[in-house]
Amino acid sequence: MLNYLIIGLVVLGALFLLRAMFGRRPKEPVAPYKPKMITMDGGSVAAEISGEELDIDPAVLDEISKLADSGQKIEAIKRLREATGLGLAEAKDIVESLDRLRSK
Repeated sequence: MLNYLIIGLVVLGALFLLRAMFGRRPKEPVAPYKPKMITMDGGSVAAEISGEELDIDPAVLDEISKLADSGQKIEAIKRLREATGLGLAEAKDIVESLDRLRSK
């Protein structure tokens, strides 16, 4: 009987050791979200998306700014997507970054 007790304790100790070595690891902290940047240099407009630069027609950007200023952010996002072929999330980030630039 004592032999079974000792074997059980050794097995439990081994299980705890294995769990400590190979158990769940804490999740890595997620880096803070970096907003898309818009640069305006002498009439040329560019947005950085996933490390690539996308040129936007200044007339389209002016139209998007007017839509966003009048509270029509959804229409502004739709217009930007039509003009550039961007995805929904990227277009939304650009429209929101325009708002942040104007509010500064």
